[in-house]
Amino acid sequence: MCALEDLRVVELSETAAAAFAGRLCADAGAEVVLVEPPEGHPLRREGPFCGPASQNVSAVHLHVNAGKRSVTLDSETQADELRALVDSADVFLTDWATSALEPLALDTGALQKRAPRLVITQVTPFGDTGPYRTYAGTNIVELALGGQLKITGDPDKPPLSNYGSQAEYQAGLSAFAGTVANVLLRDASGEGEYLDLSIQDVVATHSEHRGPALNLGAVANRAGLSVSATYGVYPCADGFVYLTAFAPPLWERLKAVVGLDELEDERFATQAARLEHNDELQAVLTGWTLGKTSDELRTFARRGDPMTVMETPERLLASEQWRNRGVAHEVDRVTVLGPPWPHEEPPRHAPALGDANEAQL
Repeated sequence: MCALEDLRVVELSETAAAAFAGRLCADAGAEVVLVEPPEGHPLRREGPFCGPASQNVSAVHLHVNAGKRSVTLDSETQADELRALVDSADVFLTDWATSALEPLALDTGALQKRAPRLVITQVTPFGDTGPYRTYAGTNIVELALGGQLKITGDPDKPPLSNYGSQAEYQAGLSAFAGTVANVLLRDASGEGEYLDLSIQDVVATHSEHRGPALNLGAVANRAGLSVSATYGVYPCADGFVYLTAFAPPLWERLKAVVGLDELEDERFATQAARLEHNDELQAVLTGWTLGKTSDELRTFARRGDPMTVMETPERLLASEQWRNRGVAHEVDRVTVLGPPWPHEEPPRHAPALGDANEAQL
């Protein structure tokens, strides 16, 4: 995939949302110039670190900034150089608010006058319109106000957040897709396009069918990891396994795998009966899964039985599946995950601070 191979993207970012979009642009072949303050991008200083923290080589920097070139500029004292760099680009990708861009004449209105073919992607917590446009936002805030927090976790406990910064990474993927679409539109029309992306909006639209379902009177609530005894997560001897046998044919297959006479009881004969005796069935299945190791359960899963072992990061990074598809690569003795499409070449390394200063300025 080299959809952007002839393009220059100038990225002015502080968070994972725009940074991940820039990383995907680099993976797609674009030249991505990351503009950093003299002290470096904030994500360089977000641990864990690959070596001494003083070197600003963090795991998140290696991931989201892979394949980019770094230019250090002080936006206050080097505003002219920053404007010239942005004006030279095909795409300007940023997560700065308009109020921060206006004093630098890098807001959309100013840019469209100076560089009418420029594709602009601005990804912020709440977008550039509406009453929330000036509000600050963090990952947990965006998950909460986007509605995903309310439907995540156990029904009798407080809501749970997803791991890490999933709201920002969801937005980064959407920003990348929107950028590619707008590049195609620009190539067709000759005029630059502007994408005003709200992370809150992305989180809400990634909540599957919850909006239409609400209109039909179906309110989504937290269901935890076990929706029912035949559709949920169970502990095994050395980890966890996900059973997916809600449909009758899959239930019959699970019964054959488990091989317990108790599962032939009338309490579990139909879907309705299994739901009525959910706790009892869950206890029976828990006893079986606890007696199995994850490797034993993987054997069942590989032959198509209705279960999936919860993999560990270590096993995934070493898996033949990921190695074969080019998902995991060794870059500078560190494993870096590739883009979410088949990718034979490993990602280029993340840049040293200011590695392209002379070339770009």
